[in-house]
Amino acid sequence: MALSSTELRGLVNVLEGLYEPVGSQEYPARVIALISDLIGVGSCSYNHLDGSTALAYEIQPVEVLAFPDAYELFELHLPEHPLLSYVVASGDGSACRVSDIVSDRQFRSLGLYRDFYRHAEVDYQLCFLVPHPGVGEIAVALNRKGRDFSAEERDVLELLRPHVAQAASIAALLSQPVPGNLDASGDTPPLTPRQKRILQLVADGHADREVGRMLGISTRTVHAHLQRIYRVLDVTSRTEALARLRERSLTRSARGARNVGRWAIPATPAAAGLGGASALGGAATRD
Repeated sequence: MALSSTELRGLVNVLEGLYEPVGSQEYPARVIALISDLIGVGSCSYNHLDGSTALAYEIQPVEVLAFPDAYELFELHLPEHPLLSYVVASGDGSACRVSDIVSDRQFRSLGLYRDFYRHAEVDYQLCFLVPHPGVGEIAVALNRKGRDFSAEERDVLELLRPHVAQAASIAALLSQPVPGNLDASGDTPPLTPRQKRILQLVADGHADREVGRMLGISTRTVHAHLQRIYRVLDVTSRTEALARLRERSLTRSARGARNVGRWAIPATPAAAGLGGASALGGAATRD
């Protein structure tokens, strides 16, 4: 599929927006806004589904559902949706138009259309599904009145599909509860084994891309882990994170504490992100 320079710039802008750090509560609105700007729509919805059951959903503009019993009618008729039936039968959540599955006449004969989509001014729909990071699936639906989506628009949406899934996982990671800050005993807040390993590799002077390659994760996932580490340690950069842990290590040493099984990042150039070798007290933990 060949993209024009304008389409390519638009796609890049969406990808940059998707991977901006944001929590799970804000992520649906982010996806809706970015995709709506890229592909002209009458409305766009982000749906958390478990089979044919809607667990949560968000639509913009909300005014399209300003008719009686809109939400109840959607939930009532959702099992009739031809795209959901197709996904259940095929296991294929790729970007797909309703018109790729059923004729316009068949679609308009459904109670889903008569009772819900007709009032929401949805004649045509383009949709894809990806796994939800918790349970079920994420379905993103683009809606129009009077004009169907093109095959080119479907292909552009399919290019975005894996990134919507990965960015949703990162948003879920960033939304995990953050433990309290440094406690009265001077100990550092708890980090997961994965976070400890990432911080160890960063302290050893490895770039984010190298860390991802060594752990078998994407560079963006490394970034997400680092963002969470910063929140746990109440800092804003890797240099501050390493300095904070080194400071706590030195404080414990001054008290005569033994650093068995704890972080101990010495004051070396590598620990400040300037290269060279450094070590972390205790055995490296892998997960």
